[in-house]
Amino acid sequence: MRIFRDIPGNAPFTSPVLTIGNFDGVHMGHRRIVSALLSEARHTSGEAVVLTFAEHPRKIITPETPPRILTTAEEKVDALGALGVGNIILLEFTREMASMSAERFVEEVILRKMGVVHVVMGYDHAFGKDRRGTFELLHGLSRRRGFGVTRVEPRNFYSRPISSSWIRGEIEDGNIAMASALLGRNYTISGEVIRGAGRGRALGFPTANLMPSHRDKVVPKDGVYAVRVMLEGPGVMRGMLNIGANPTFAMAERSIEVNIFDFDGDLYGKEIGIEFCSRLRDEKKFDSVDALVEQIRRDRDDALRDLDGFSYSSEGIL
Repeated sequence: MRIFRDIPGNAPFTSPVLTIGNFDGVHMGHRRIVSALLSEARHTSGEAVVLTFAEHPRKIITPETPPRILTTAEEKVDALGALGVGNIILLEFTREMASMSAERFVEEVILRKMGVVHVVMGYDHAFGKDRRGTFELLHGLSRRRGFGVTRVEPRNFYSRPISSSWIRGEIEDGNIAMASALLGRNYTISGEVIRGAGRGRALGFPTANLMPSHRDKVVPKDGVYAVRVMLEGPGVMRGMLNIGANPTFAMAERSIEVNIFDFDGDLYGKEIGIEFCSRLRDEKKFDSVDALVEQIRRDRDDALRDLDGFSYSSEGIL
């Protein structure tokens, strides 16, 4: 897989077939677009090329309300590569790019600089200033300029088109099973293990406190989850994770704490990955520490039950 950080010149592609989009999450709807891209590339004996962005364009266009994201740039590239995409152009989205007209982008970038022979685009995608770069505009230009264009219809789930915003909402509501179905894999976050209060060890369930590596990534709703934990060295291990403010101890700040089953190593300062497999329960305040410990034991049993019967589809994030 080749990764370009700028629009490449000097014709590095053979009969390039291009799709453009943010592809946050690389979800099941995006996979339909990538499948059409690869199919067209095979049909024309060309190369499949995905043009995407390191940061969500809305972070530049509406910086006062930056969106939460499902995948970092690295995760997005890995997911696209796993689908068989051989060429990825990963751009830093800029205000200059946002102000470029769709017609100019097609003429100067898609045709003149890249020599694209075919464009594949999602049913609702638009690019260029004021989002004028629609399928209809591309179709009209293609007739005059001699390139092909394919529109990919949505991938529906329960008669609703799959979208990144839908998945974000499900994760924020704690609906991990639905989010996993829409993504086609389990949702993941990664981060550095930082020092916490040490209360979990005193309760008999030591936890690693996670500081997410990317502040824009969606964090699931407060509660307890069955998870898999990706560690460098030991590999993949099972665990349970709590997100919230630990109301039994009247904590003020929200934290992410994971208890890794059958592990007693030192993880401070290390990067770990978390794969969310199921949601066990809401976070709640208990009347006593003993009641909390008894619930944690039940949570462990529930997590082991769910993890033992789980069909894993994650590609890993470390």
